Amino acid sequence: MAQSVADALGCPLECAQSLLAAASGDLSMAIELGLSGGLETNDSTTRDLAQFRPPYDHWDSIWPELTDLPKAWKDQRLDDTLSRDDRIIQFLNGPCGVHAVIQGELWMQRDCQEPFDTRLTVAISAIFSRILTQYQQKQVIMPDGSALSIMEASQKIRTPAALVGAAALTVGPSNLRGPGMSLVDGPHWLCSSDLMCLLIRGRIGDGNFGAWDPGTRKKQGFYSGIVQQPIPHTLGLLSAMEIDEGIKVADDLKFGKSVWVLHTGDHFVTMRHAQDSCSGKVKLEIFDGLQPIGPITYYFLVSGDRSLATQAEDVYINSFKKKRPGQPDDIIQARKTESSNYRDWTFEVVPAVDDPTVSGPLDDDPNEPIFSAEDNHADEGPWRCAFCYESRFKTMNFGQNEAGGKTCNNCGQSRSKVLKSCWLTYAELSPKMQRRARHMYANKYELVISTLYPKAEILPVEALCS
Repeated sequence: MAQSVADALGCPLECAQSLLAAASGDLSMAIELGLSGGLETNDSTTRDLAQFRPPYDHWDSIWPELTDLPKAWKDQRLDDTLSRDDRIIQFLNGPCGVHAVIQGELWMQRDCQEPFDTRLTVAISAIFSRILTQYQQKQVIMPDGSALSIMEASQKIRTPAALVGAAALTVGPSNLRGPGMSLVDGPHWLCSSDLMCLLIRGRIGDGNFGAWDPGTRKKQGFYSGIVQQPIPHTLGLLSAMEIDEGIKVADDLKFGKSVWVLHTGDHFVTMRHAQDSCSGKVKLEIFDGLQPIGPITYYFLVSGDRSLATQAEDVYINSFKKKRPGQPDDIIQARKTESSNYRDWTFEVVPAVDDPTVSGPLDDDPNEPIFSAEDNHADEGPWRCAFCYESRFKTMNFGQNEAGGKTCNNCGQSRSKVLKSCWLTYAELSPKMQRRARHMYANKYELVISTLYPKAEILPVEALCS
């Protein structure tokens, strides 16, 4: 663990061990402590870092710290691949977004039989071709200050640091946001949305993947105004932000693609249609090159209702609707079985009660049932009074009532007189509660794929470690 701290900070192992001890063994805290200078030390490396001189201008518009680049960026290579394959191995976390875009560009070269290094050069040149077109530049500016043609630069660049440095220097300082909003985010040196926009479409823009302009709330295209290949021949992107934040990804990033970058919230991977997909089935292939779990390839089969998600509305409208009393409000927990598939489990569902502090139009979805106090369900397991559950953070009462109990242990009301939680199989859940179960318990890749196929059954069918 101390070596991980040393790699992230570029400091000696002894210094990393001291930071880890000061952080009580917490890896993230040790790294943040080192970056903030929170540990007093006389180590010469600390003095060297304080005297760090960036090798080129506008360093702090690209990188988050005035320090030497970590190994994940400067030493990790884009041509470290699996034997006889085009899948790039990633040994250290950080530049996963760069790797995912490069992997996507490699996969866009369908049926190409050229050697890997040639295809890698083509992939990198596709990125720089977009950047030069969008920013009206004639040559790629390298980190050493030299100006090269797209092909010369693409043949030379083989690390994430070289790629990002050259891309940013070619864009020019006036088109970067400046210190505090660098292309690589601190303190863990991760790819920002600005960087991902630059790599995927050749322009930073507002650094936004969303379907709506944040200012006007009007629908926007990710590739709008971009002069390049037709949409089917561009990279797509799917993101967990649709689930977590309720903001749809732009339509031209989502639909009509053969290859996508997948953003799970804290990681980027690459997805494409598997070679054995056909009109009768959809099989998706996801590659994650990051160790120690990777390099690994996952396959998902999409079946059932494979209708695509609806496109974004012309103007963003807050879709919140207040639950009617008795409508399913949330899933409290799952009763798991030996199966790892959450569809084989049962779920404790609690109905909504009226909350006068919440306002808005009432939910009029006809597919959402309304439970009553008199309802009896086949599975009469432990239960909770819905009124007591709604006020649990005020009363700090989080307990259940025993199965068969006639009154609520907290408020004393009769079970037959109050709205209460019930246990339902996945098939018995309402459509919204099925989506809630998926959000809570599904594989993270299934969850992101569901933003494209929201009604389908998405099952992992294979995982191949390489």
